[in-house]
Amino acid sequence: MSDGITITAKFDWRPAKALMRKLSGPKLHQALSAAVNDSAQQVERQSERLVARSLSIPVKRAKLGIWLNPYSTAKTLTAVVRGSGSLIPLKAFSAKESGDGVVATIWGSKVHHPGAFIFGGSDTDHTKELGIGGHVFTRLGKSRLPIKRARGAAIAEAMAKDAVSDANETYGAARLQANVLRQLTRYASTKKAASKRKS
Repeated sequence: MSDGITITAKFDWRPAKALMRKLSGPKLHQALSAAVNDSAQQVERQSERLVARSLSIPVKRAKLGIWLNPYSTAKTLTAVVRGSGSLIPLKAFSAKESGDGVVATIWGSKVHHPGAFIFGGSDTDHTKELGIGGHVFTRLGKSRLPIKRARGAAIAEAMAKDAVSDANETYGAARLQANVLRQLTRYASTKKAASKRKS
């Protein structure tokens, strides 16, 4: 499984070489680092949408499990978009009680969980206080207790799937090229304006 989507600035990209020559070492690295972080944040947002669609969960739930770590610095010029490997509670997969169990939608398909049940609801005060309202549980044996919270899939699983990872890599490469040119132009124009003020 992939450890995340890595975005790294490169010095051998031909369209940007002319702009790179206009900047000194520190400024060049700052511009490239800013471009990497801009690109990583854009990939992070796209990942939230792609993962939500792939796993069949709300985008706001996917957002909780996707983050940047580490951010790019002028030294590293690399940022990584990561996804949580923890299994998401089944509650997030549009879980509903049905017959002798619970039906949830995972990976775009409805899955039946025999014997599972939903404990409490949004209007049940005591379950709100316990923080378990609306969650899906399964019994570990034939008796009523003990029970275990049921879970679905992990965000890292979705991010590692070819359809999601390929789309993110293609999008990340395109955004990095655009952001490198934008940041190099920005830093070069700032340097030019500073030189004019000094003269």
